[in-house]
Amino acid sequence: MILCLLLQIRSPSGYKFLRDQNILPLPCTKTVRKYLLAIKIGCGFDANFFKLLEKKFSIKNQFQRKGILLLDEMFLRESISVNSRTLTYAGLEDMGDEIQSGQDSKQKANHGLVFMWQSLCENMTQPIAVFASNGPVNGIDLAKLVVKAILLIEQAGGEVLGVTCDGASTNRTMWKTLGISVKKENFKNYFANPFDSSRNVYVFSDAPHLLKTVRNRLYTNKELVVCTI
Repeated sequence: MILCLLLQIRSPSGYKFLRDQNILPLPCTKTVRKYLLAIKIGCGFDANFFKLLEKKFSIKNQFQRKGILLLDEMFLRESISVNSRTLTYAGLEDMGDEIQSGQDSKQKANHGLVFMWQSLCENMTQPIAVFASNGPVNGIDLAKLVVKAILLIEQAGGEVLGVTCDGASTNRTMWKTLGISVKKENFKNYFANPFDSSRNVYVFSDAPHLLKTVRNRLYTNKELVVCTI
């Protein structure tokens, strides 16, 4: 159903042509939307999703279950709409009841935080949660969300070996909260796995943002000092 809707969004005329000429047995767009409206969509961690993820992991071997947790935050255009089915507003700050301060918020959301699972041994990339906030999520709350995401993935059968994000100030606060240190005299790039303390979770700053930071540094200061540990 989702693929049908995406095809219709990409090319309404193409979708209509394929359906009218019986080239593909495509359903009416109203039927597609009716089925999608039956699905509960919201922010936060969805327990039903992780049950399905557990079934997915159950058919994977021990190497395919190993992966990385990715998180990134992006700007959103502020927009408010009314859901006529539930008589609620869409477009407000929504942390999925995971963060106390985000409950019953009346502020417009202008940032989206996405968590994603990436397998290391196969081509499997799966978003696992999304959060809408007014401004960036602060580092301490971000650390809480990372810990919960790891716990949920591990409980479903996956093995989180690392966390990848950019070097935004909120992410650096999150690293510090989790015990990460980038100082030369006290370097530490991992923290204990909250699900299994015998394993570590390593933290990586993603390469594209590091290259962009180097570029900006060279452009601004015309020099770059490289330090080795």
